[in-house]
Amino acid sequence: MLKYDYQQPDLFEPSWGVRPELEGVRDQLNDLIPGSGRCEKPMSANRALEKFRVAQNLAYDLFNNGLMNSRIHFSKFYGFSPFTGNRHYSLDRDGWSRLEYLVENQLTPIMLKAAQEQGIKAPYPNLPWSTDGEKE
Repeated sequence: MLKYDYQQPDLFEPSWGVRPELEGVRDQLNDLIPGSGRCEKPMSANRALEKFRVAQNLAYDLFNNGLMNSRIHFSKFYGFSPFTGNRHYSLDRDGWSRLEYLVENQLTPIMLKAAQEQGIKAPYPNLPWSTDGEKE
């Protein structure tokens, strides 16, 4: 019997818009986010945490579901929609890397601001952002 031993390589590393040096910060923030629904006090004490929750959920839908659940919300939040027209799309490794880059550039400052709000110490990457998460 002929043995078939082919394994398809990963299309991309699934960072989903999170820089490797911020994965620990993401995990700490996720510990503060409820399993479903909004954060407590989303309009006051946890405003930045709630924004991070939404941004992360939309990034998840992009990279896991191809925006099948929240294309319009993603477009309004991130300001672009990678897939238009019919839902049949084809992206190569470079296409997915470009989407990772676009999401990362918006998700990183949102995450840093949420970390500051929650008192989580974050290794701030070399970005044009100050330690308080606001543009300089």
